[in-house]
Amino acid sequence: MLKKPLPIYQKIHELSTKAALFSGISMLLEWDQETFMPKGAIEIRSKQVELIASLGHKEKTSKEFAQALSQLIDLETGALKSDELTERQAAALREWRRDYNNAVKLPSSFVEEFANATSAATHAWAEAKSKNQFKSFQPHLEKIVALCRKKADFLGYKDHPYDALLDSFEPTMTTKVATVLLERLKIPLTDLLKKICTKPAPDTAFLHRDYPHDKQFDLGKKVLSAMGFEKKYSRLDESAHPMCIPLQPFDTRMTTRISLNHPLMNLLSCVHEGGHGLYHSNLPADCYGSPLGEAASLGIDESQSRTWETIIGRSLPFWQHFFPILQETFPEHLGAVRLEDFYKAVNIVKPTMIRTESDEVTYNLHIMLRFEMEKGLIEGKIPVEKVPEEWNQRMRDYLGITPKADSEGCLQDIHWSLGALGYFPTYTLGNLYAAQFFEVFTAKHPNWQQQIAKGELTVLSKWQKENIHRYGREYLPEDLCEKITGKPLSEKPFISYLEKKYTPLYHLGTMLT
Repeated sequence: MLKKPLPIYQKIHELSTKAALFSGISMLLEWDQETFMPKGAIEIRSKQVELIASLGHKEKTSKEFAQALSQLIDLETGALKSDELTERQAAALREWRRDYNNAVKLPSSFVEEFANATSAATHAWAEAKSKNQFKSFQPHLEKIVALCRKKADFLGYKDHPYDALLDSFEPTMTTKVATVLLERLKIPLTDLLKKICTKPAPDTAFLHRDYPHDKQFDLGKKVLSAMGFEKKYSRLDESAHPMCIPLQPFDTRMTTRISLNHPLMNLLSCVHEGGHGLYHSNLPADCYGSPLGEAASLGIDESQSRTWETIIGRSLPFWQHFFPILQETFPEHLGAVRLEDFYKAVNIVKPTMIRTESDEVTYNLHIMLRFEMEKGLIEGKIPVEKVPEEWNQRMRDYLGITPKADSEGCLQDIHWSLGALGYFPTYTLGNLYAAQFFEVFTAKHPNWQQQIAKGELTVLSKWQKENIHRYGREYLPEDLCEKITGKPLSEKPFISYLEKKYTPLYHLGTMLT
């Protein structure tokens, strides 16, 4: 792949791999904390996480790494210092420089403090959510917001402190651009929602019976197997919040959440996390430890999971294959249900409290709410103690419903406890990328529906690997979008996708304009 690497390039890669190994250990601790760790172990676990974060940060900012890197690229200007580099090596150096410059801005003491605070906050969040007690999580959130403001100051920004946080997850994306994209979605989404809400809702009663836990879990494994996962390289467990933790190229950990009277929660969570897992397991293994072995951005990463969860996982061809398997597994629950009725139930559009359970039409309204909340927290316009009140007001404004408890409101997501302010906009960006990429996929594979209906899911994963996964961070997100689609990122393909799907599904009569 990389032809005859320069000795100094190899050294940079080797040094960078040490940092990647520490990152993998940190993620392993996170996975264990969310799955099997005894609750009483949190105090020392927080110290373990703090230590690993510190060691990883020291590797990323070591003099040895900086000296090696500076031999091939100017750390201040980004100018390359060798004409023997391949295009991919040059791209890796560009990203190494970016990562180094960001990492060196953060003092080791801050990295340790941040890791300790988020480890404790994650545990406190889970407790607060289970007991519906925002006040017990409030001091942790106050600390995290303060640390995120400090992080933004360390990293630096031009227009808005939120830019620095957003850029950490979606390189080169700004608060201004994200705001414009979300604003362009608001009217089409709310108009479509209003039209749908005038129509009779499909029957979903058969989805709210007791579906045995173990059978649900086994079905999740079957779906992941059909997507291409092998037991020797991956595993599925349960956690309070579904997640994918890619420890290294040959070890992908995924978790799901099972509700006895809501089987789609587990199935679609598995498909969603599987989309993430396919991306990371398909990144070039020989580039592990290099930017070329990492996801282009969280928005691109999310595009892969949303493609699988929504465009595929909620499609009729997908259920033409998997619904008979469901009926066979749960004959008493689904034996008398028609595929057509099941498909309508899977795609019911109805405002819901929980983001991860929301439909394709309302999902991004949930993201708008979180985006506004995060900006307000970072700006200081929303005091942490007012979070439940502000959250509930926005739920009424955007979705016309009000949480009855904080556990289904401001405590539902794990992200803030992880210190991941700036993350949420990448979900909407992921939806937009997904729709735009999928237009290209369908043009190349006009018979995709027939193949998916046969259970041949790899028709998509192979295309994704060839066109997205194999590049890693060779291209910036907007450049990758242009390379694949020939156009800059736009909300139009996503709106078009929703119109084409839900206009006939809900008999809306005419296409929206």
